Amino acid sequence: MSRSHSRAAVGAATFAAAAVTAVLAGPPANAEVTGVSVDLGSEGIVTGCHYRVTATVTDISDDPGSVFFWLSGGVIPGNGERLPGDPIHHPANNTVTTTWTPTRTGPQNITAIQSVPGQYTSTKFTTIDVEGTGLDTGSSCIKTG
Repeated sequence: MSRSHSRAAVGAATFAAAAVTAVLAGPPANAEVTGVSVDLGSEGIVTGCHYRVTATVTDISDDPGSVFFWLSGGVIPGNGERLPGDPIHHPANNTVTTTWTPTRTGPQNITAIQSVPGQYTSTKFTTIDVEGTGLDTGSSCIKTG
């Protein structure tokens, strides 16, 4: 009986060691967002048209859901809304992209956030001035106002 008990204890210890190794092998604590940019169209940035937003990160080996984009108004990042859709990760060049369609004019902040629950969080933002209204034709954008 003690023999099977010790096998169970060894099995439990092996499982616990594997769980600790998995936690320790997670993303590095120094992973961070190093930049955020928005690809400008020939018309600038206008409502109704879509633009690619790119975040550059130092490490993308963690959970793909750890990087997301946030939109807020004004000059200082703050309250706002998460950009819809799932960001696309590009591990070959440590970038994450999404598509943004502005719905209002004026200065707005696009913030990239890299977060691992219970660990390090890094953010960077860029301020974009949405200069007018537009019509997305599918392959291009026409500035209408």
